[in-house]
Amino acid sequence: MNELKKWAKDKPYIIKIFAAHLVSTVQDMAEEYKTIKLRRFSWQKFPLPHLPSWFALYRSHRKVDQTIKDIWASVYGKTATDFFSGLLDEAQQLKNQEKKSLQSLPTQEEVEKSFELLQMILSASDKALEEEINQVPVKQTAQRRMAKLIANKPLELSFYLFVAAPCWTLYRMSPTRLYRQARQGNFDALERLLRLDQLMLHDPAIGKQIITYRFNHSMSKYRKLLKAATDPPTGKKSSYHILLSQIGFISALSHLTSKPLTPRDLYELIAAFDADCKTNYLHDLPDDPGNFARGLAPDRNLWRQLLNSDK
Repeated sequence: MNELKKWAKDKPYIIKIFAAHLVSTVQDMAEEYKTIKLRRFSWQKFPLPHLPSWFALYRSHRKVDQTIKDIWASVYGKTATDFFSGLLDEAQQLKNQEKKSLQSLPTQEEVEKSFELLQMILSASDKALEEEINQVPVKQTAQRRMAKLIANKPLELSFYLFVAAPCWTLYRMSPTRLYRQARQGNFDALERLLRLDQLMLHDPAIGKQIITYRFNHSMSKYRKLLKAATDPPTGKKSSYHILLSQIGFISALSHLTSKPLTPRDLYELIAAFDADCKTNYLHDLPDDPGNFARGLAPDRNLWRQLLNSDK
């Protein structure tokens, strides 16, 4: 990780942390998403949900947003969640007032606490999750709180783990938007949705579109849709899309500091990742760093939406 360390040398502390974990985060998430349809996360095996209630979650992003905050609060306590949401609110207010930097930056202790809760959400690795829980001082309390969340909101929690998070990282859009496009008959959206969630075969609106492709379109497309329901959501560019999602997160996070990352910084971060991982993702990016940064806007906006408070 020499190049990533060099890149992070003069960056804010919290950016250094996430840059250091960038490689493992991307690799772990890409691996875990291959078996997402087993409906298992860490120690918990989730049962099949009540289908009408499951389908309804695709129509309400607010329920999923609230579930994320419930996860953070359940594992790490309400204070840490309020801190991060408050920090985002403060950053936005200062930006609106055209101020150049935050008047009060978080202490190192607050940054580390925020990192712990965010790193748990970002990592889809069973092993990583267990290690994070083992490392927090309130391990037993955290496990008890998480168990309570699983007992009280298994539907919303499983939807976040198996649909919302993979949809944001792999497809770079919300489940609500993907569902809307699929319901309107977009073939690519239908195929992506079924790769992500085979239960959507039983959604009346989606089932209608699948039947439409059988009788009004080519049989090959119909077969592709049926096959998608048994295939994993990952593809040849899964790691690339996960990487862009995480770069978008780091970019959004940098705007909470006194030194936001520039388009050139983001471009060089990809170059450092390529050098350390022997990949060539930089080849797929626009030559101009400014165009690349603008292309990350959907990822930044998704993270801001998820991390912001409801105030």
